[in-house]
Amino acid sequence: MARLERIPISLAQRWRCFRYKVVPILSFIACVGMALILWQRQGQMPNAVGEVEAVRVAVAAGADGLVVFLPRGQWSLFDTVAKGEVLARLDDRPVLTAIQTSRLEVKRLEKELDAVETNVAWDQADRRFNDAREIARLAWDIERRRIDVLDRKVAIEADRVELKRHDWRLDFLEPLMKRGIVSEMEHGEEQLLRDEVARRIDGNDKALKEAEVQLAASRKRLDSFSPQRIEVMRLLAPIQAEIVKQQSAVEELVLQVETLEVRAPISGTICEIASWPGQHVCQGDTVVTIAATAGRYIVSYVRQEQRIRPTVNTPVDVRIRLPNSPRIATRVERIGPQFELIPEHHRRDPAVPEWGLPVRIALPKRWVARPGELIDVTFKKRNEKDKDRFCL
Repeated sequence: MARLERIPISLAQRWRCFRYKVVPILSFIACVGMALILWQRQGQMPNAVGEVEAVRVAVAAGADGLVVFLPRGQWSLFDTVAKGEVLARLDDRPVLTAIQTSRLEVKRLEKELDAVETNVAWDQADRRFNDAREIARLAWDIERRRIDVLDRKVAIEADRVELKRHDWRLDFLEPLMKRGIVSEMEHGEEQLLRDEVARRIDGNDKALKEAEVQLAASRKRLDSFSPQRIEVMRLLAPIQAEIVKQQSAVEELVLQVETLEVRAPISGTICEIASWPGQHVCQGDTVVTIAATAGRYIVSYVRQEQRIRPTVNTPVDVRIRLPNSPRIATRVERIGPQFELIPEHHRRDPAVPEWGLPVRIALPKRWVARPGELIDVTFKKRNEKDKDRFCL
C-alpha cells in the first residue's frame, strides 16, 4: 500500500491554534506576575497614619488701639510674609498724648523742687549747718538729674514715634516717586525731616548718657554724708516718690511705642485676616493668622491593640497618598509620654474614639509634603542593617 503524504498545516491555522491555546496561558501568567509586582509595591497595608506638622500662629495686637493703613498697602489672603515683617500698625496718637502728659508731669516736678528749695531758709552760722546745706544741695542736684534723665527719655520716645511716622511716609512716597506721581523734591524734603529727627534722637541719647554719669557722680558724693543726710531725705521723700512714679510711666510708654507695630513671628502664608484698618482692637485680639509653609516632622499614633512597640530610631517607611508614590525610609525621633485621644481625621471611624501613643517621625530631606497632609506610615522591626537606609 502506498504511503500517503501528510497534508501540511497552513500558517494561518497554526497562528489560530497559538492564539487559542498558548496566548491565554501566557496572558494569565503575565497577569499573575504583574499582580504580584503591584502587590509588592502598593499592596502592603500601612499600619498607621501620620500627619505632617502644621503650624498656625495667631498674631495678636500688643496693645489697645486703632488699626491704620500700611504704606505698602493692606495684606490679603494667602500673601507670603517673612519673619519680622510688619503686618499691621496701630494709631500712635494716644501714645503721643501720653508722652505730652508725662512731659507736663516732669515740668510740675521741677516746679515743686524749686518751691522746696525756695521755702527752706538756711542759716550759715556753723560748719555743721554747712554740711547740711551741702547735703541738701547734692540731694536737690540728684533729683534734678533724675528729672533731667526722665525728661530726656520722654523726648527720645516722642522723637521715636515721629521717626516712625517719617519712615512710614517715606515707604509710601518711594514707589510713587519711582512711578513719577510724586516729585523728588517732596521725597527729599521728607527725607530731610526724617534725618533731622534722627539727629535729634542721637543728641538726646548723648545728653541722656551724660546726665546719667552726672547723676552717678552726685550720688557717690552724697554717700560720703550718709550720717547727716537723713533730714534732707525726709524733706524730699514726696518728690522722690513722684519721680519714681513718672519713671514707671515712661517705661510703660516705651513698651507702648514698641507695640504700635504688629510683626510676623514666623515666615509663612496669611490664612486669615481678623482685623482691618479702621477697626479698634484690644490687647490680645487676633490681627492675622499665619500658617507655616513647611513642617518639621511627622506625627503618628500607635494604638494600644497594635503589636508595635516603637522606640527611638525605630525604622519607618512613609508614603504620600498619591498614585505610584515611593516609600521612603526614615526613623522615629521621639516617643510621647502617655496615650492620648487620637484626632478624628486619624481614626478608622471618626465617630468612634480611639486612644494611641503619639510618635514623632523625622521628615525625610527633599520630601515634598504640605503641612497637615496625611501620610501612610509603616513601622518596621529595628535591624542593624537598616541604619544605612535612613536618608536623614
